[in-house]
Amino acid sequence: MTDPRTDHLDDPAGRPAPRATEAMPIAPAPPAPAEDAPADSPAKKRFDLSTVNWKRVGILTAIGIVTAVILFVLIWNFAPVWWARIIGDFVQEDFGRAVLVGLIVGFGFTLVPLMVLLLLLYRSPVWVKTALVVLAVVLATPNLLTLWIEVGASSATHAADRIIDTEAFAFGGASVWGAVIGALAFLFWAWLFVSRRRTKKQLATLKANTAG
Repeated sequence: MTDPRTDHLDDPAGRPAPRATEAMPIAPAPPAPAEDAPADSPAKKRFDLSTVNWKRVGILTAIGIVTAVILFVLIWNFAPVWWARIIGDFVQEDFGRAVLVGLIVGFGFTLVPLMVLLLLLYRSPVWVKTALVVLAVVLATPNLLTLWIEVGASSATHAADRIIDTEAFAFGGASVWGAVIGALAFLFWAWLFVSRRRTKKQLATLKANTAG
């Protein structure tokens, strides 16, 4: 005898009714193979010396050296006399004008370059700092030329010194005093500049501690 309660679970052929199968875990998909870096990626780029045109490099280097030598010779022989003639033509043997021009040149072309150099305290790229140094040297050129004329021992500096002594007497001494005053003014201005930056940092730190 069969259990009438289970007769309807079997089909006429006597096969048991299908049962629900348990869910099988799905295996994770294998990771995709890592793609090779492209041939032109930065990691695979290398500086190949064999591709350098050494002939061109040599020609450009020679041109640069010759140009630097020519500029040096021109500056060495003509810059002091050129600067002395500019001062002499402007002063025209006027003692008071020579003193005034010397003070202005010494003061201005000392204070401004030092102020430019003070900007190096800010965080900036290397090329910016290099440009600031070059700019400061260019701005200080008048005072450097005057100093060169006063202490130089070449024939050009002696000729320039004679021009200044004749047409702009007292210009050199006034330039020295102007440079000293400009340096003192820079020290005072730098003290104010640095003190203000320190005060700002202290206030910012105090606000941060108060907020925390």
